[in-house]
Amino acid sequence: MSADALLAAAQDAAAFLDDRAATAGIALARPPAFGIDDETRARAGLLIATAIMSAETALRAAEPALDVGDPGTLGDRFILAGLLARSGLAAAALLRAEEHRLAAALIRVTGETEGPGAQRLDPIGGDFAAEAFAVRAAEAARTERTGDPLLPLHDIAAEDRHALFWQVAACLADRALATGAPEETLHRAAAAAVARALAAIDDGEGIAPAAMRLAYRLDAAQQLDDHLLAGTLAGGRIASLAAMLAIRAGIPFDDSRAMLTDPARFAVLSRACDVERGIAAAMILALALGLDRGFGPDPAEAAAVLVEAYGLLPVDRARAEVRRVRLEPQYRDALAALAGRAC
Repeated sequence: MSADALLAAAQDAAAFLDDRAATAGIALARPPAFGIDDETRARAGLLIATAIMSAETALRAAEPALDVGDPGTLGDRFILAGLLARSGLAAAALLRAEEHRLAAALIRVTGETEGPGAQRLDPIGGDFAAEAFAVRAAEAARTERTGDPLLPLHDIAAEDRHALFWQVAACLADRALATGAPEETLHRAAAAAVARALAAIDDGEGIAPAAMRLAYRLDAAQQLDDHLLAGTLAGGRIASLAAMLAIRAGIPFDDSRAMLTDPARFAVLSRACDVERGIAAAMILALALGLDRGFGPDPAEAAAVLVEAYGLLPVDRARAEVRRVRLEPQYRDALAALAGRAC
């Protein structure tokens, strides 16, 4: 594989991810043949139902006028009305379910609960104890005692969380209107309830800000090295790895995390971070094996092709490609079309 072919593969994967995120609500209702396995589908469905219930509970507590009917029964109505397809909740739930699956798969693949390079991130007594402990606390808030994934409201993007609360408020208001509640008064009450409920959510408690604070601290101490990246990946700590790569590449956290969903995109991101070839090869292989669904090309062979192209791709070119994600999507897509290639 040439450097151009590696970039093209990464661009194709990015376009596929963008398309699937935009239609996640529809994709989750499709058969497994469309690329979402039963386990991931079931987990994403539970995460969606729990997020809707959490928003409902917060709104009922914020405004008595919305506290109508049996609690916890809005999920089906929310989905049947087509509201799921109009928000980013499905994409967020799908991303969390797949992140959870990947983390478990990476630990199985590498055989380590935490790689040697990441042992310096001891949350008790280490040089970065405060930041590391905050990350562990955020990780704990995203996992059930049973080991199943959770999607805390503060981990949903602000825009998507805003839409979720307004949609759930509409479901509650619709139910209240059916009982004869005065419409104008109810709409004002719903708006106030949404404002109060959203204000109670602290974005700083989420996994992304916690992981980025740790990564910034490591970078300032010149500890954000290749061995730490490899050890973090071996431990299945996806959010921490995304933050570390984001700092080294100079891109936002969400963009970095999205690049961990495909081996080709990850290879380009690793090259942009100038990760040593041997370490990058091991990481690309581990990620390819972790993402493998048991069908399609052999992941080890695919990883070998990516590693070969990795050495042919100049670091500066990889950095320019990775940082294109910061451009406005339509502008970026137009530039790609004018250059005669897909974005």
